[in-house]
Amino acid sequence: MFGIGLPEFILIMALALIVVGPDKLPGLAKTVAKQILELKKAANSLKDSLQDELAEEKESLKELTSGFEDVDVSLAHLTNAKRKVEADIYPPQAAKNVGESAQQTEEAAAVSDLSGDNVEEEAAPKP
Repeated sequence: MFGIGLPEFILIMALALIVVGPDKLPGLAKTVAKQILELKKAANSLKDSLQDELAEEKESLKELTSGFEDVDVSLAHLTNAKRKVEADIYPPQAAKNVGESAQQTEEAAAVSDLSGDNVEEEAAPKP
């Protein structure tokens, strides 16, 4: 009980007997016991309400995660549908050619940047 051993408890009781007196000590003990019981009831009530709130939050979290799973499944279906449409529009050989032409376009742009076409414009003095 609160880390109080028997010697400390005896010392507290002796001091209470001296300070309060033998006539009022039993009434004080009853009052302290009632206050401790009320404190325990309040603590248990608070604990129960917190556990109820936590259970509600866990349930809402489960609903939210199941919603995310539904979104994930829908996204997977959309991705598969997109791949099918792309396969229908671009057959495998055509898709390879489209990829190569895009790569060639990017390489041509990089070469023109390196060729110095834009460098002359930047080097010319401005009036």
